[in-house]
Formats: sequence, C-alpha cells, structure tokens
Amino acid sequence: MKVLLVSPLPPPSGGIQSVTSTLVDFLRDRTFGVELLVCDTAHHLRPVTSGAVVVRVFTGIQNSVATVWKVYRLLRKERPHVIHLASSASLAMLKDWIIECLARRFHVPVVMHWHFGRVPELKRKNNWEWKLILHIIRNSACSVIIDEPSFQMLREEGCQNVFYVPNPLSNEAEEAMRKWTGNLQIRPAGRLLFVGHVIREKGVFELVQACKMVPSVEKLTVIGACEESLKRALLKIAGEKINAEWLEFTGELDQRQVWQHMARSPVVVLPSYTEGFPMVVLEAMAMGSAVVATPVGAIPKMLAIAEEEVCGMCVPVGAVDKLADAISFIVSNSQITAEWGKNGNHRVLQNYTMKSVFSRYLSVWKSALICCQANSLVEIEKAE
Repeated sequence: MKVLLVSPLPPPSGGIQSVTSTLVDFLRDRTFGVELLVCDTAHHLRPVTSGAVVVRVFTGIQNSVATVWKVYRLLRKERPHVIHLASSASLAMLKDWIIECLARRFHVPVVMHWHFGRVPELKRKNNWEWKLILHIIRNSACSVIIDEPSFQMLREEGCQNVFYVPNPLSNEAEEAMRKWTGNLQIRPAGRLLFVGHVIREKGVFELVQACKMVPSVEKLTVIGACEESLKRALLKIAGEKINAEWLEFTGELDQRQVWQHMARSPVVVLPSYTEGFPMVVLEAMAMGSAVVATPVGAIPKMLAIAEEEVCGMCVPVGAVDKLADAISFIVSNSQITAEWGKNGNHRVLQNYTMKSVFSRYLSVWKSALICCQANSLVEIEKAE
C-alpha cells in the first residue's frame, strides 16, 4: 500500500508536525506492507506566533497553492493508493476540498485527519466552517478524529466513516520517558511549566495572573516562541508580585530539552481556549508531570478525569480564580502531584505509544481502500 501523507513536518514545531514526524520515523525501519510518501506542507512564510489576519490569509493562500501543486505532481508521478491529509480546518479547508477533488479525478481515496477539537463549538455556530467540514467528511473515504466528543457528535450527524484515533507519543519521547521518569522524588515543589506557542489563545495571560495570586508558586517557566510585545505584557503582570524573577522565558528549545524540563517539573499547565489532542499534555504525562489544563478537546479523556487513576485537573476556560485554586492545591500537595504524575506515565504506556496507535491508522487506510473499491463498483454498475 502506497500512502501519500500530506502534512507538515518540523520546523516549526507543533502538534501536527509532531504526529507527522512520529509516523515517518516509525515507518522508516518498518514496512507493515506500507510505503509512505510525504508531502511536507509546513508553513515557513510567517512566524507561528503571528496573529495578524492579513498576514495569515495572504501567506496561507501562498502555502495552499504550493501544497495543491505538489500533491498534483505526486498524484501523477507516484500514483498512491491512499492520501492521508492532515487538516486544522478553518480557511485551510478550501485547500483540503481542492485536494479531495483532485484525488477523485485520479480515483485515489482520501483519509482526512482532523487535528482540532472544535467540532461541538462549530456545530453550535452552524456556520460555513461546520457545513464545509460535513461536506468534506461525507465526500472523503474516511476521517480520523482525535477527540471523543467530536467523534461522537459527528456520528450523531450520520457520518459513519469517521474513526477515533488518539495522537501517539513519539519513539524518542518514549525512550526519554523510560530513561528519566525514575526520578520523580527530585522535582522541586512550587515549580510550574508551560510549553507551547506563547499566544493569548493558549491562556498565558490567565496563567500568569493565576500564579501571581498563589504565594507558593516559586517559578513559572515558559517554553516556546513568543512575540516581544506579548512577553513585555506578561512581565508587567508578573512584576506586580514580589520577586518578579519568578517568571522565566526560555524561548524555543529543542525537543529533548523540553522533555528534560518536563522530567524535572512536578506540574505542567496548559490553560488553552481550544485544543484537539495536545502533544504537550501527552508528553508531560509521559515524563511523569501532573497536568492542570482546560477541559477542551481530548484533554479530559487524556487525563482520565472521570476515572479512578486521574492524571491531573481541569479548570474552566478563562477562569483565573479557579486556575489559581487548582495551582494552589497541586503545589501544596506534593504527594498527590507525584501520584498523578505516575498515573500519567502509566496511562501513556498503556494507551498512547506509536506501536499501539499505528494499527488504527493501518485499519483506516484499509477501510479507505475498501470504500474506494466499493464506489468504483457502483460507478461501473451505473455505467452499464
């Protein structure tokens, strides 16, 4: 089976890039009867932290045109059996729709891989994005959904060609996890860690405000790309607390450095407004950190919030007071924090390694081929 993976590779870093590189690395020394072709759609035309709408639209159009052209050339040259197309929805879906139309001309089934968790929100809005998502899903062979609420909602909408597949932990992260997570007892209390693009939508303002309210927070380390103007605004908030040096910005770090920080941090905090299946949460769990996050996308399922062996806490989006309460509790209860970290480590090994997730990808690709063959038979019968 020849699979054309249309998805971004790092750099820059990000959740989709992490999943893509994990799949590529996993198949590099293994075949499973699969030949993987990669069309790298990474966006190099603007900073990942840029929020300017004009810049995002203009560079997005350029990137989309280049991607469509690359896919067309690969369809003609390589003749793949399946296209696996990663999407974050929004305006990028126009590109996805064009690629789907191209693939149909070449009689190649498309598997859509939706890397976002906003399906319930979009259904409530019932806007153009929701209608286009339904159209693309119904016209593709299969869709991969990364969070259960979105999966269940799409099933209720009559989309029977959707499959729930969680994001996998990379092999490198798994190796680091096994090497470093034996030292849970050396993690200093009062230290918090944030990892991600430092933008307003990640809840960074609420996080700094909440930490300012908790005297027992000794250090908040922020890892990730950050615009200078936003950094100054956050430092201004932090300066209202005695000893403003408690807020530390490292900038972007390589992946192993990030994991080392996680392996030394008792708590990782991600108060995002929206997420799908955040790799930051998965990697924090793997490295034995307890997690405080918002109940968006797959996060409640990842943290086993409704189960016995929980791995952290969820607080409402934008609720600074509740975030401060959660941080105060978790900083003041080191034994519970360590237990949640161990639970997270165990949960990742049980459910989210690439070895356990890959079989689901393989099943989806086979289903796409079967769907394509069935459609071809229907077309033949109609022609006769």
